[in-house]
Amino acid sequence: MTVTSRIPALIDYLVTLFAGAATLGQAVPPVTVFDGPATTELDPPLALYVGLHDPDNPGAENAADSVQSWAALGRLGRDEIITVHCCAQAWAGTDDMHTVRVAATAITAAVEALMQADATGFGGNILFPDPGITALALSQNNTPEGAVARVAFDLVFKARIG
Repeated sequence: MTVTSRIPALIDYLVTLFAGAATLGQAVPPVTVFDGPATTELDPPLALYVGLHDPDNPGAENAADSVQSWAALGRLGRDEIITVHCCAQAWAGTDDMHTVRVAATAITAAVEALMQADATGFGGNILFPDPGITALALSQNNTPEGAVARVAFDLVFKARIG
């Protein structure tokens, strides 16, 4: 079977990695890991969206992007730079912005630690993180439901196809 992109397998691997990590999905309290947009209106207090930058966007958005270039003689080998869009979110039913900001940043830090520690090539899907986590953007707001903080970020990898 021809592999057009490593994006689908890489997103699947990241969701499984983050959901099973002691610092994220298995933490106390747990970070709920979503594969793209949630299909429920029940927001958990701590969440990590893989393949989604803005959980409030009602429209479709890019889960990931890639750019490919030739990597070898012939037409089979290609390098692929993959960018997976993510968002860490924390909210509380109070107006305590500090606590949710620290919690959203801690989720992002846990993702970064997992990126640095993975020695498997992320399930054999990539060559290496290039540079890994980047383009962090913190947003915060006090809503009628309470304080919410989000850190949107990108995970960038280099992969080889063919």
